[in-house]
Amino acid sequence: MRRTGWMGWAGTLAATGLCSLALPVAATASVRESAFVERATASFHATAACYDRPDWASLVASGHPEFKGHENDVYGLWRYDIRQVALPARGCSALERWRQTPPEKVSLWIFVLGHELTHVQQSDLYNAPWSRPFDENEANCGGLAKFQRVRIALGITRRLSPPPRYLVGCPVPTAKPRR
Repeated sequence: MRRTGWMGWAGTLAATGLCSLALPVAATASVRESAFVERATASFHATAACYDRPDWASLVASGHPEFKGHENDVYGLWRYDIRQVALPARGCSALERWRQTPPEKVSLWIFVLGHELTHVQQSDLYNAPWSRPFDENEANCGGLAKFQRVRIALGITRRLSPPPRYLVGCPVPTAKPRR
């Protein structure tokens, strides 16, 4: 099954719903750093790493045994124990090659990165996951709120739209009455 257009966002919701719950795992998986992706993570005092397919599967399965066999359904992880935003190599490649990648895919990975960076803030501000659990709804809304900031930090000049609010489960803020 091929994920394209806004229908791909629906799958993303399910995947990002559990992305930050990565348990601390041994850092034995081989990874590659992405200076490009770290443009966005540096201001949050976090690193970024890109995992190839077998290493991604191993990382996801070690932190989330319930995803064994469905590792591709997880789009990102916040590894709070080592302050690392972990992405599968396909996500890093889509961001690094943003000029050649279809706009929907670039938008997806910008959203995922913003989502994970919201988990970074949850760790810093609320001592998550120890004092309170990670809030996935807040991270989805944060992913939308950070969309343009992340795009600009990455140096992506292409005009892109974030996913619609209803697909990521982030309610539209209610307007306050004027006086």
